[in-house]
Amino acid sequence: MWWEVAVDVARRRFDRVSGALFGAGASGVQEEHRPGEAPAPRQPWDTGPAPKATERVIVKAWFEDPDRERITATVAALAGLDAGPTRWSPVPEVDYEQSWKANFPVLEVSPRITVAPPWDARPGAVIIEPGQGFGTGHHPTTRMALRAIDALARPGATCLDVGCGSGVLAIAAARLGLTASGFDVETTAISDAIKNAERNGVAVSFRADTIDHAAPADLVVANLHAELIVMLAADLLRVTTADLVLAGILADREGLVTTALSELVLVERYVDGEWVGLHYRRAS
Repeated sequence: MWWEVAVDVARRRFDRVSGALFGAGASGVQEEHRPGEAPAPRQPWDTGPAPKATERVIVKAWFEDPDRERITATVAALAGLDAGPTRWSPVPEVDYEQSWKANFPVLEVSPRITVAPPWDARPGAVIIEPGQGFGTGHHPTTRMALRAIDALARPGATCLDVGCGSGVLAIAAARLGLTASGFDVETTAISDAIKNAERNGVAVSFRADTIDHAAPADLVVANLHAELIVMLAADLLRVTTADLVLAGILADREGLVTTALSELVLVERYVDGEWVGLHYRRAS
């Protein structure tokens, strides 16, 4: 049977405690923040120094059939008088493969667009293998972009996916009759996107590149955070011949985007929780 042990220690004692746990046969050791002390995760748009490290941490380790009394005594001797109690809890058996798959159910985005993983493929669905490239359809911003593509798709028109990730947006556009392409600076994402396009039997041009080399398109979709959209604003304006859909904007940063793209006409605004999407159109 597997057991988890956890103890609250001063950060300066983490190395000696974790070393002792490994020496006692731990299969793994992990450092966690104490409840309420975890700093907000750093986002791509954050600048400045990282938050100061907390003075205390929770050390966790996992053992199969451990000698709990001996390990508890060892930890107590090394953790210091100010350490919290050593707590043991049984680890329930979990089918991790099935648990992971449960995070990616079939998603009906619109009457014409359904996104599904390969193990639960449906006729006509866009099949996406969850991988390193962002975009399985389950994030609010991806759903926004997919719904906008569904509403704006005109067979024969061109679609450009800026920062394509898994390729789900461009693949959905191709399924609706658009001539689609996408690019991303992450080569692993492009590899995933190409495989996903092949899996769906659609011809989409994916490449590892930057927007500098992108050709204009009738529909441009960019699921990117606000600061990056602002950085790319000039190029987004250059490649947009008709419609521009943006779908990765936190509500408190929306003003940055609307200022940078003021020469376009704002047609529609989408909201899902803290996320905002914007549909722009070039004035005729």
